[in-house]
Amino acid sequence: MSGLPFGPLGPRPLMVCIDMQRLFLEPGPWHTPAGHDILPACAALAAARPGASLFTRFVPAASAAQAPGAWARYYRHWDAVTLERAGPETVELVPALAALATPDRVFDKLTYDAFDAAPFATAIAAAAPTALLFTGIETDVCVLATLLSAVDLGHRCLVLTDAVAGSDPAAHAACLAHVYPRFDQQVELVTTDAVMPFWAP
Repeated sequence: MSGLPFGPLGPRPLMVCIDMQRLFLEPGPWHTPAGHDILPACAALAAARPGASLFTRFVPAASAAQAPGAWARYYRHWDAVTLERAGPETVELVPALAALATPDRVFDKLTYDAFDAAPFATAIAAAAPTALLFTGIETDVCVLATLLSAVDLGHRCLVLTDAVAGSDPAAHAACLAHVYPRFDQQVELVTTDAVMPFWAP
């Protein structure tokens, strides 16, 4: 038995580490304390295969006035996280991951779904991954949105349950207990310990 629901990861797995940024891991309106709990797992995975680890960064609008459509209302509500208020430095990955990420493996996005960012979508398509390992924050927002696009594209998707987190513990738990299991033939819920023997070279 492999220890994974659908067997080994194949020759070209990738980890997609979602939005482990100062914006979420430092005090502020979007602080996600549980992000600190998953940081060691994310860092261990990235350190084991840095060339196969991709990182996304959520980039807020500069101001509500510059945001399109309903995003303008969103950023009027979350004015404190706009780049004009919070500062562009908050978009940076946290230091433990920034040290493991080269610029060609960091992808900025303006929406929840990383596949909306053309460079990310192009990189995934070019890599033709045999599996995508999802880590990062938030379980019920950007991880979920990106995961569903990956499912629609036919990728094998694994969510590492001890390497995803959210600012709302109830929503995080609901995704793991009720939402993700709805996709049981397309989404595997596994732990870092279960994956690592097949991930580490």
